[in-house]
Amino acid sequence: MAEVTPFSAAYNKALEALARGAKSTRDLGRWLAQRDHAPEDVSAVLTRLTERGLLNDADYAVLFTRSRATTRGMSRRRIAAELAKRGVARDLVDAAITEVMADESIDERAMVETAAKKKFKTLAKLEPDVQRRRLYGFLARKGFAPDLVRETVAKFTRPSS
Repeated sequence: MAEVTPFSAAYNKALEALARGAKSTRDLGRWLAQRDHAPEDVSAVLTRLTERGLLNDADYAVLFTRSRATTRGMSRRRIAAELAKRGVARDLVDAAITEVMADESIDERAMVETAAKKKFKTLAKLEPDVQRRRLYGFLARKGFAPDLVRETVAKFTRPSS
């Protein structure tokens, strides 16, 4: 039986992690480092996985964007922030968002209105000022642009008298 080297141990752990789900290069590197793999082994593993096409930040960005936009209704800004936090380069993020929004025919205005309509049902019994404040906060946390949030909140709430 072949000897298990530190590199092969790290490589096998990386493959197990990728089998559970896609990861960005930085996230996988951080994950391996947290499991006490030497920095040189982590770097070599990331290089090997990238060369073999098993680790690709551009593909990861597209998968992540499609998932978050279609199933969670996340805005462009929120998706971009999440991918940046995962270490994906800005140009890859922008390309992924543009591609997915076009492929899926996603209209951010429709997304914000759908989210607002769903949330507003839970706010029906509250005072108008509270409705406005909570709806605004909810949509802002989803990452929609402030002007789009203001328009949508105005559309769904009535002014207080």
